[in-house]
Parts: sequence; C-alpha cells; structure tokens
Amino acid sequence: MAVYETSLSNQKAATKSFGDHRGIYCVGSAIIAVTTAMIDNANDDVGAFWVEAGAVITGATFAATDIDSGTAFVVDVGDSVDEDRFIAAATTGQAEGLTNALAYSGFLYKFTARTQVRVYVKTAAGTPVAGTIKVALFGFYDPEFSTTALTAA
Repeated sequence: MAVYETSLSNQKAATKSFGDHRGIYCVGSAIIAVTTAMIDNANDDVGAFWVEAGAVITGATFAATDIDSGTAFVVDVGDSVDEDRFIAAATTGQAEGLTNALAYSGFLYKFTARTQVRVYVKTAAGTPVAGTIKVALFGFYDPEFSTTALTAA
C-alpha cells in the first residue's frame, strides 16, 4: 500500500472561506496528475484536499481520463474514517468518464472537524496508464446544521 499527497492535501494547505452558508458551494476540489505507480495496487490512496468543519455535503463528482487500458480499476472517495463516504466503487477510469453518484453515507454528511478527503484505489488498474483524476465536493456551510432525524409529533 502506498499513500500519496498533493499540494492541497498537505496539513497546512490553505482553505478558502465562501461567505454565508445559505448557498451551495464547491467545498473542495482537486485535479491530480496520476502516475501508473499510484493506481497499480489496491489500497493505494492520495490526499486530495481538506474540508473545513461545518461543511454539509450535497453532491460529489469524480472524473478520470482512461487510466486503465484494461477493465479492472475501481475507486472510492472518502476520508480516513469511511473510504467510500462520497463516491463508492466507481469504475470511472476504466474508460474516460465522470460520475456524480453521491454515496448514501455522504448525503448531508456534516464535517465536525477539518478533514482530509482522499481518493482510494479499491481495485488496482489492470493495465495502468498515466492520466488525470478530478474530484469535487459540493455543499453548504452551517455549523448549526443538525444531523438528527426529525420525528413525527
């Protein structure tokens, strides 16, 4: 297993403030140049970016060039607690493409602390090819947002 980092995944990476919390924003994004070494082993992962506490996720997008000239590559996007919190078992990368299928566990997930978003190789590329992956999370900032389910009175 190898762990890779980008300039945005560095612990001291700058984050941006996006004004009031009533709108939907890109709460974090990264474009990562992928080497064949980064995708040739299951359980490899790369730090993409950091998300600040108070962010509530409403969407995720993952895109990749054709980084597997075979058909084996499977990827997750999550954090250190849940590898597939945002994107689960995407085959994007077996061919160039994009997925915005937010995993159930990621919808309205609230970050309670500054957290690093990571891209995890679930299944290694059959024939790795250097390329590019892009990942973004969308949502709003609301430190008071409650994740407790409402109940009928």
